[in-house]
Amino acid sequence: MRKNLLFILGIIFSIIIYAQTNNEYKSAKFISGCPEDIKPIKKQLGLENLTYTNLQTGIDSIKIVFGELTQGNSKGYWISSYFNNNLTSFSTASLVKDESSEYLSNNIDIKLENSSKKISLYVKHNPNTNEILYSWLNGDKSQNELTIQKIEKPLDKNKSLPEFNITTLTDKNIMSTDFRGKFLVINWWATTCAPCRQEIPGLNKLVDKFSSNSKIVFLAIAFDDKDRVENYLNTNVFRYMQTLGDKNISKIFGKSFPKNLIVNPDGKIIYYSEGGHENTYQTIEKELLKQMN
Repeated sequence: MRKNLLFILGIIFSIIIYAQTNNEYKSAKFISGCPEDIKPIKKQLGLENLTYTNLQTGIDSIKIVFGELTQGNSKGYWISSYFNNNLTSFSTASLVKDESSEYLSNNIDIKLENSSKKISLYVKHNPNTNEILYSWLNGDKSQNELTIQKIEKPLDKNKSLPEFNITTLTDKNIMSTDFRGKFLVINWWATTCAPCRQEIPGLNKLVDKFSSNSKIVFLAIAFDDKDRVENYLNTNVFRYMQTLGDKNISKIFGKSFPKNLIVNPDGKIIYYSEGGHENTYQTIEKELLKQMN
């Protein structure tokens, strides 16, 4: 009798724990397709087999969409954010196998406003049932409603440019302080980054426009293999001074591309932007002209 009672109590306790665990998460299921404003990104990045679901944020002005994708032979996930129904970010994400269950899971950060802010969540996906469980994060705490968190980062407008060392394609070492006394225009890029490649023709126009101004230096830092950069430049024109960044540089610039900066002669960042498109050069040009006047 006692063993039966203990068994029953054990089952009841397990059900309570399971219910408490599930109550920590919101649930959703993927459907095929993607929102209309994601289709141009899908085409540009060569994404296929998209699925998606809208996540409950608890804030009327903010919408978060999460889904699956394939790119070539790789499978992964994507996430986008909307403010007042305007698309503000799109990024890919990865989930890893949870050895104790059928779920794939991970923490995901959505960077906003030039990575000065972020939205964080924990996501679990069961590929067998197509169900996802998710919870919004504020630091280490799980909560029902989305929270926008502030990020402290090495690069931002009005901050001093951190000192760093880079290498040219001819293996010459350059220090960031070598450019003090001049306006330094920096492009952080990678050959595999489609938006980086898209903005290069416009960046070349900047170099041509300000070629007679010895007070301005245009510097590209590629987080890439030397051979890959050289192969790219053999068939594509990029008029910036070409250099290579390593893991130490990526601690400053991060691993998202592209980023564009203008640093004044005193080493202070006066312009900073993340993400690129064919008209990026116009905002950089506007800032340079303002500084020159």
